[in-house]
Amino acid sequence: MKILVLHGHLSMGGEERVLISVLKNLRDLGHNIDLLITWNHKENNLFENEIPKGVNYEFLFDFYDGKNKLIKEFYRFLAKNKYSKLIKEKIKKEKYDVVIDYSSNLLKYENFSVNVPLISWVHFSLTFGEKLTSKKIEKYKRQYKKYSKIIAITKVMQKEFLEKLEMNSEKVVMIYNPIDLEFIKKRAEDVEKKYEKYLKEDYFLQVSRLSEQKQPEHLIDIYYKLKKKGIKEKLYFIGSGIKNELLRQKIQEYKLENDIFLLGQMENPYPFFKNAKLFVHTAKYEGLPTVLIESMTFGIPVVAYDCPTGPKDILGENSEYGKLVPLNDKDKFVLDILELENREKYRYYCEKALNRAKDFSIESNRNKLKELLENLVFE
Repeated sequence: MKILVLHGHLSMGGEERVLISVLKNLRDLGHNIDLLITWNHKENNLFENEIPKGVNYEFLFDFYDGKNKLIKEFYRFLAKNKYSKLIKEKIKKEKYDVVIDYSSNLLKYENFSVNVPLISWVHFSLTFGEKLTSKKIEKYKRQYKKYSKIIAITKVMQKEFLEKLEMNSEKVVMIYNPIDLEFIKKRAEDVEKKYEKYLKEDYFLQVSRLSEQKQPEHLIDIYYKLKKKGIKEKLYFIGSGIKNELLRQKIQEYKLENDIFLLGQMENPYPFFKNAKLFVHTAKYEGLPTVLIESMTFGIPVVAYDCPTGPKDILGENSEYGKLVPLNDKDKFVLDILELENREKYRYYCEKALNRAKDFSIESNRNKLKELLENLVFE
């Protein structure tokens, strides 16, 4: 089968890590894969070197990373107006059997139509942490009408499509994102010399974009309360984004310059996952947060906000595999971390994390993809 996969960029993010595993699975199933990436971030294409051998890829547009907002908007305007036409031309020329819209690039083009099955791979809740209005519901119904199949990555997300958008159950399938557990473990052994001093410390870890969605500033407030209660661990952030300056200001305000470190983006964060004491996560909405599973691969307990979708699919409805904290409840977050200071409780969640991570293996996803594509062909 000849398959075209559409994605936005190859800079840092959980979607990009999962994309690499999806491409491996499609290749290993014997398909001919082309990957079309919207934006070329050049030196920030952190995942470009990990694209599996045998997968052909190309970029459509150069990304403008300057500070001029007018120029940035001009680039976006050109891309938006050219994108659907370029995709249609490529599909017609290459004669693909299936197109996977991995990052919802085609969602905004309501009238997009080709004589090829389209699959939407949905990474976030339809609500984005807010109430779903009737106007938004009607818009989603129009936008998703073009897709032959929709992949929801959690049970709650699948339920949203079936109940809120009233879609046919045969159109919406639930497939967990795949994690290449063995690859992660191997990468964790490759430690850059400049990070060795950080890895010798006891620390809590957060890896994500420093964005509004992830609410990283909550972790600094939480950490400040923990510090006053005597915890000794440091707090590391890996990632970058618009909240970077706000975090620096809060660190200075709380006089935590010797305790909290903003380490920026890095191509290989896995040594930090492996050596962390806890992984902490305060997003207000999610899809299926890959970083939680990556931490659990090393038996690292997770404490996370119970946002509408994602964390509970991984950690269990009742915190069976990690600690779920009511959304935005910083005080409860502090208490749950302090509870894990108990050695017996900590070891319990270490073991639970290790076992749970196996449920998201790349092999399980491969079997689900195989079934989906075979059914699509015979429909």
